[in-house]
Amino acid sequence: MAIAEASSRHVGKTQIFSAISDALTQLNQKAETATPTKNNLSEVILSEPSPSIAAAVIVCDEAYARHHRTARAKITSWKSRTTRGLVVDDFGLLATHLLGRTMDSYDRETYPVAGLTGAAASHRLELRANLREYVTSSLVRLFNTQVNILEKSTLNQLNTELLRKHNAAALEDKKAGAATVEKFFNDNAAAVRSAAFAFDTAMEKLEIPSLGLVKSNASRDMKTKLNAALLSFPESPAARLKGMKEVARVANKQKQPTERRIDFGLDLVAMIRPDGFGNFQGFAGYQLGGNNFILGVHNDADSPDVISQFGGLRPPFLRVQPKLKVDVEL
Repeated sequence: MAIAEASSRHVGKTQIFSAISDALTQLNQKAETATPTKNNLSEVILSEPSPSIAAAVIVCDEAYARHHRTARAKITSWKSRTTRGLVVDDFGLLATHLLGRTMDSYDRETYPVAGLTGAAASHRLELRANLREYVTSSLVRLFNTQVNILEKSTLNQLNTELLRKHNAAALEDKKAGAATVEKFFNDNAAAVRSAAFAFDTAMEKLEIPSLGLVKSNASRDMKTKLNAALLSFPESPAARLKGMKEVARVANKQKQPTERRIDFGLDLVAMIRPDGFGNFQGFAGYQLGGNNFILGVHNDADSPDVISQFGGLRPPFLRVQPKLKVDVEL
């Protein structure tokens, strides 16, 4: 503007100084009357010649960069831990302190700018909103990631406990009979409650109430998943594989000398055939240990078919058929 003003006048020392003075006056008037908006905020800031405005902008930029860098370093260290499948100890308390300390430090360092009006104050608020958005969004993602880690860990612990009890139940079945499905669920209800309590306790250390990150929804979903895992456990691949291994182990187990034995049993079948034409028939049986006794009655001694089978003779009144069983267990 000074050059343009000087080119329209006769060149001279007095006229050049006057042109520079007029140009500065017009710049100051333009800066005072300009109304910054969100779209042209940076242009107005850059065009304002006031040293105080420029200094205020620099203070805000430096505070933003410093606290953004500090928060990013802490958040990066937490992300590195969660990528290994681990949760951050006392995450809720540490995250609350990080957010509060970052925003308080920024406000304290940029407090003089808050008293100004115009572009500098708007620039300060915009940087503050960006800083809070970065920290808040990062904490929300870390919270959700750690909730998923806790859910997987809790479900794995429950499955391990169910597998251990499943083996004990299998051994018990061989001695006292097979346990019912209802008994299995009742016996493992305590394990589900214990897993849910452990999850709630761990979630209390992740809560950030100021951001609305609490355990209520996660705990409710976790209880549903635990109950579903209990119901589907008997048909799960892990339970089936464990049962097959247990059967194979028992089948391939070598008997001890005291477990090897030879058992004898007697099967005795007797048949009484009194006079008649086969209109009456009955059987009775009795089992004593490894011995079986069966007695049958059939009044078919006068039946022509029966007589023909015996070559024209009546069948014997009593017929006894013994059988000796030998059970050898090596």
